[in-house]
Amino acid sequence: MHFSTTSLLAVLTASFASATQMQINYYKDACQNYAGQVNVNWATKLHGGPNNCYNYHFAQWANVANCFENSCTCIFYSQSNCQGGALTQSSNGGQNCVAVQNAQSFACYYT
Repeated sequence: MHFSTTSLLAVLTASFASATQMQINYYKDACQNYAGQVNVNWATKLHGGPNNCYNYHFAQWANVANCFENSCTCIFYSQSNCQGGALTQSSNGGQNCVAVQNAQSFACYYT
C-alpha cells in the first residue's frame, strides 16, 4: 500500500483538527459532585477566530479543564445559539467554578 505525502498530510491535519482542545466538566453542586463532561474540539482563537457555539445544558455548575493552550475560556449564555445575555465565564487560570444552571449554550476560546 502506498500513501502519498498529500494524503498523509490530510490525515494528520484532520486528526489535529478534531483533537480535544479543552473539556468542560459539569457538577451537581459547587464543583464537588461530578456529573459529566463535554470535550471541546471546536474552540476558536480569541479575537481572531470565527464565532463558535454549542447548544448544551447539563448540570448546575461547570469548569474548564485540560486546556491545550496558554489560556482557555468558555462563555455561557442564557439562550440557545449563544443568544441572550452572557451569564458567566469560566477560564482555566482564573474563576473556574461557575454556576451555569440557566445556561442553554456556550462558546469557547483559547489564547
